[in-house]
Amino acid sequence: MDEQKQAIEAILGQFWDERAVEMGDAAQSTEELGAPLDSLTSMEALLEIDRVLKRTVPVDAVIQKVGYNTREQFIDEITTKVLKFVAENPQ
Repeated sequence: MDEQKQAIEAILGQFWDERAVEMGDAAQSTEELGAPLDSLTSMEALLEIDRVLKRTVPVDAVIQKVGYNTREQFIDEITTKVLKFVAENPQ
């Protein structure tokens, strides 16, 4: 499970680095701009996670609808939810 966790975190970290929108200092509020990584874009990260785990993890069990505001939030929350799903749904 530790190897899976490390692999998932690596995938998510790279995904964030490549896809997150830089908010900058000009933003008045987060409501005006949305999250740096929205939920629709976040779903794409599951494709690579599915390949690594050799199974499909349902989007609705893992991705939150409001998106993610920080890299740490994105990695921590999705990793935790994926590992919980895998533990609760053995193949």
